[in-house]
Amino acid sequence: MNAFTHTFLALAFAGACGAANATPVVASVHVVFDNPIFNGSGYDVVTIKFPKPIPAQGSITQTVAAGRFQGTGSNVVGVDPSIFVDGLDNLYLYCYDIYEGINHGASVTYKINFDGELARTRDFLGAVNYVMSPDKTKIDPFAWLHPINGFQGAAIQLGIWESKYETTDLLSWSLASGSFSATGLETATQNYLNAFTAVINTTEAVGDKFVMTLEATGFQDMLAGDPPVAVPEPGTLALFGIALAALAVRSRRNRQKIRIPH
Repeated sequence: MNAFTHTFLALAFAGACGAANATPVVASVHVVFDNPIFNGSGYDVVTIKFPKPIPAQGSITQTVAAGRFQGTGSNVVGVDPSIFVDGLDNLYLYCYDIYEGINHGASVTYKINFDGELARTRDFLGAVNYVMSPDKTKIDPFAWLHPINGFQGAAIQLGIWESKYETTDLLSWSLASGSFSATGLETATQNYLNAFTAVINTTEAVGDKFVMTLEATGFQDMLAGDPPVAVPEPGTLALFGIALAALAVRSRRNRQKIRIPH
């Protein structure tokens, strides 16, 4: 019977390891953006200048609306839906790709990348979280997803772009010059941005476990929030459950063999 138990345990753990080592399912989510896309937050219209995609030379100048996007998620694959901070009905996103576009009401299936953001972006978001958290001893890691108005949302979006597309002066967070620049900001937008960038060197970056990117060819990639606790896949949980049950059986039978001397 002990041999059977060992064999059963080996099979259970082998199955669990096999599930872990199998080709992973590509995590994805389908997003339908609100119409208007800046629903619930607002935006600021600004003019941005940024480098052409490599290997092209020169720069591109565009007038754009900067702010936080909102949408609804569905058809989640490969991850638990609870990874979306405010739920699938309230997906809050920022543009993380200025070379492609997105429209009001767009319907896109995104691949989820848990390591797609730059460290410099996390530096900026950490500063945003510090400024936006009322209690400085308990920083909200997702404060950046919840701007109080369109000007604050625009400042966060511009800082995210600056964090990714500024390549000539990584020590500067000024929008007045460099690889990425912006003009035409409303005074309130500039004030919010100044408040965020002023504390970057004295605040902690947001942890990489709190941020993920959503990526799709032909559409703008998005920056989204991600809770820190990963939920195991149901199949893996079931296999470990079998293994634990087998351990319990073995332990109980071993106890039954113990004899108390008289």
